Amino acid sequence: MASAIDLAEVAAQPFLAVKGQVNLPDVPAKLMPMMDRLWAFIRERGIADHGHNVWLYRSVGDGRMNVEIGVQMHGAFEAGGDLVVARTPAGKAAHAVHMGDYALMGRTHGALMAWCEEHGHALANIGWEVYGDWREDPAKLRTDVYQLIAS
Repeated sequence: MASAIDLAEVAAQPFLAVKGQVNLPDVPAKLMPMMDRLWAFIRERGIADHGHNVWLYRSVGDGRMNVEIGVQMHGAFEAGGDLVVARTPAGKAAHAVHMGDYALMGRTHGALMAWCEEHGHALANIGWEVYGDWREDPAKLRTDVYQLIAS
């Protein structure tokens, strides 16, 4: 379930990511293996100074998206292999908090986009999710959902 929607001024945040392109119906089936590859890299190198998972989407049309799937990093870090240093966008973004099962997050995205249209905010076609700490109880799962507002 989505919280109240607001506008936030957001700063770019670095994260270690795997890049790819997916069709909307293939999310999350195609993205979970990317997360597995990323977390294997983090564990192999003993990287402890990290934060939450980040999924960033850039619409390219026809239901396709360029994605950067990653983990927030604190302090200095280096990418390797097919991993890259990515950043969330800076600027004005519409924001909502999704509380609950990830399978229902489409409702939060829909509410966020409808709110933007209703309030006259043109979207930049870049959205991202920041996943909170894991909880066994799906009702306690928190995900911050953002859509960048076009400048």
